[in-house]
Amino acid sequence: MDNPRKASETAVVTASLRALACYEDDEIVRGKDELAALFLPEEKKEPLKSSDFRRNIKKVIPKGLYEYVTARTAYFDDLFDASLQAGLPQIVILGAGYDSRPYRFEKYIADTMIYEVDGSATQELKRSILQKNGIAGHKNVRYVSLDFEQDDLMHELYVQGFSPALKTLFFWEGITFYLQPDTVRSVLQSLRANSALHSLLCFDFQSVDHGKGLVDTGLKEEVVLFGIEAGKVSEYLQGLGYVVLEQLDAGKLGNRYLTCHDGSRLGSINSMMHIVKAEMVEDQAASAVTSGQDYGRLRFHLCVTLSCLMEKNIRSCFECDEFPCPKVQDD
Repeated sequence: MDNPRKASETAVVTASLRALACYEDDEIVRGKDELAALFLPEEKKEPLKSSDFRRNIKKVIPKGLYEYVTARTAYFDDLFDASLQAGLPQIVILGAGYDSRPYRFEKYIADTMIYEVDGSATQELKRSILQKNGIAGHKNVRYVSLDFEQDDLMHELYVQGFSPALKTLFFWEGITFYLQPDTVRSVLQSLRANSALHSLLCFDFQSVDHGKGLVDTGLKEEVVLFGIEAGKVSEYLQGLGYVVLEQLDAGKLGNRYLTCHDGSRLGSINSMMHIVKAEMVEDQAASAVTSGQDYGRLRFHLCVTLSCLMEKNIRSCFECDEFPCPKVQDD
């Protein structure tokens, strides 16, 4: 995971691949993230304008990575757009990096609250770049600074106005790979214990065969640590209070997002890459998979917050005259 005091190297790599995809000749597979290039240093931005450079850089990108990021970005774009147009109350982008969706889809935000969660250094650089380019952003977009390995995610979200009473979509794009398995499980438990029933979670992951098969990114600070055994994602999530709504493997992703006008493919995706969308359901197993102390503390925050919101007839803590409240501060 990136150092919270240093901007994420992975965020730059992802932005580079998204920017590169914007130059594809076939508009069906062409990337739509026209803001991605803004987050690149000049030495990475300018060469992209050369077709020779783009052709050569594709030859040295790890096999399947460019294609995967292109397809994954398109999938999450579709989900983000559909959620906004459906009027979903809250979207939380976990490990937002240089995600530009809150700005590219700004006209569809309406009343949806959007929370960008990431390390403070990456967020500070991102905000300065947006400001430099005259992009103010929607008033409903809020930044939540966090280290997934150390900080209390739900506490930090509460402080910024997140409401556990509202249906929420959680985005976790390109992040689980770099976290310890216990951290991934803890985050999933925390989201489920502090979110409204039927909230949604979408994340990508690598499938593994008894711990083997994880991709080496080549980035010193981004070592791949987490994966889910092939064919067991439904079982894994069910034990944490989720039911899988959709799972896309490399083949399905390629068919949907990498097929050109003439039926040819932009390229192929490594077979271990997957995206899953899941719904939060009645959490009968939560008490068995969560430690009593943590589970009790999380449920305490949830119950107290819900009661208070209903009593004051407000949608989030952020709207309260007494905010910040000691009920959502650390014990």
